[in-house]
Amino acid sequence: MDILQTTQRIQKTFEEYELCRQQADQVRLLADKLQKKDVTIAVIGQFKRGKTTMVNSILGRKLLPTGIVPITSAVTRIEYADGESGETARVYFLNGLCEEVPVGSLHEYISEQENHDNERGVAEVELLTDSGFLKDGLILVDTPGVGSVHENNSKSAYDFARESDGVIFMLSVDSPINQIEVDFLKSVRKFAGKFYFTVNKIDTVDEEDLAEYLEYCTALISDIMGYDDEDAKAIKLIPISARKQIGIDTLTDMVRDDLLNKAGDIMKQSVSLKLLEILKNTGTQIRSYREVLKMAPNVFNRRFSEMNEFLNEERDKLDKLEDTKYLRARLNEEKALLTAKVRELFGIEYFYFVDRSDAAEFLTKDEYAAELSETYEELAETLNAIFMYKEENAYTVARRIEDLNILMHSMKKFSRQIERDMV
Repeated sequence: MDILQTTQRIQKTFEEYELCRQQADQVRLLADKLQKKDVTIAVIGQFKRGKTTMVNSILGRKLLPTGIVPITSAVTRIEYADGESGETARVYFLNGLCEEVPVGSLHEYISEQENHDNERGVAEVELLTDSGFLKDGLILVDTPGVGSVHENNSKSAYDFARESDGVIFMLSVDSPINQIEVDFLKSVRKFAGKFYFTVNKIDTVDEEDLAEYLEYCTALISDIMGYDDEDAKAIKLIPISARKQIGIDTLTDMVRDDLLNKAGDIMKQSVSLKLLEILKNTGTQIRSYREVLKMAPNVFNRRFSEMNEFLNEERDKLDKLEDTKYLRARLNEEKALLTAKVRELFGIEYFYFVDRSDAAEFLTKDEYAAELSETYEELAETLNAIFMYKEENAYTVARRIEDLNILMHSMKKFSRQIERDMV
C-alpha cells in the first residue's frame, strides 16, 4: 500500500479515539510532509565537533554564529528563498509567537551564552536564504550539540532528530567515538531514513592516522547501526575540514544526488519508521491507561479531585488578569500547563496543537476568558469520558474496553503492513 494512504488511514483511526489526540496530530503532520515532499536533513553530533561551521560551509556563507565555547542552544531550520529580499530570520517561541529578527542578531537567540538553557523559550529559528544547496525542497537543520553540560541542548537535538528524514552525523578526528555518540546514534537510527557520516578536522592529522581512524569508525558505525555485511560495505565516511572547506563539495554532491534520485525512498523510509514508533508509543500509552483504570478507587478519586482543584485555581486567575498583551500566546502557555498536569496525574498525553499562525492574534480579555473556560470544560468532560469516571453502567465499561482492544488490533495490523512494505 502507498505510504501516504497508510498514513491517512492511521490518522483517521486515531481521530476516532479521545485518548489518541496527540497521535492523530503527529500522524497528520507526517501526511502533510509526504504531500509537500520536503526533505529535512539534520546536522547532529557531539558539542564542539564543528557542526555549525560545516553548515556555514555548505551554505557558502557565514550565517550562523560560531565560537570557542558551545554556541547553539536552539534548533535552526534553514530553507530556500529567492534572493530578492536577502536573508530573513524568524524566531518561533514555545508559546507560538513569532518574531522576525536581523540575521546578525541570531546569536541572541541560539547562543548558549546569551540564551542559557534556552531561558528565552525558543522553539526553533527559521532562516531563509538563497543558497543553491537548498533548492528543490531540501531543508537543512543545525542542532545543539549533544553531551554538553546543558541538558536542554541534548534534548533539543534528540527531539528534532525524531522529525528528520535524513541525518548528517558528524565525528571528529580529535576524539574517538564516545559512549554519548554511540547512545545517541542508536536512538536516532529509529527515525531517519538516510544517514551521512562526516569526519571533521582532517587538516589536523596526517594521511596514515586518518586512514586508521576512518577504518575504526566504519567498523564501529556498522555495529551501532546494526548493518549486515552488504549494508556495511555501503558506509561512506566523508573526510572534511569544515574550517578549510575541504571535502564539503563531496558531501553536498552526495546529498543533492540523493535528493534528486532517491527522495521518494528516503521519505518513505523516514515516515515508515516514525509511524512504527508512534504506533509503539500509543500501545504503551494504552497499557498505561489500563493501569490507571486498575487504581484503587480512593487513589483514582483523589487524582480526579486534584485535577478539578487545579482547574478551579486556574479559573480563579481569570478574574485577576491585568496584562492583556499576547493573550493568544498566553492561552497556548496555559494549554501546555494542562498537558503537563494530565501527564503528571494520569500518565497520558492530552495534547494541544500550537498553531503558530494565530499566536499573535489579538484577543480581548473577555474573549480570552471565554476560550480558556471552554478549554477547561472540554478537558474535564474529555477526562471523564476517557476514564469513565464514576461510570456505573457495566455495558459502557465493557464496550470501552472492547473498543480499545479493537484499536490495539488495528495498530498491530498497521505495524505489520508498514514492516512488509519497508522490505
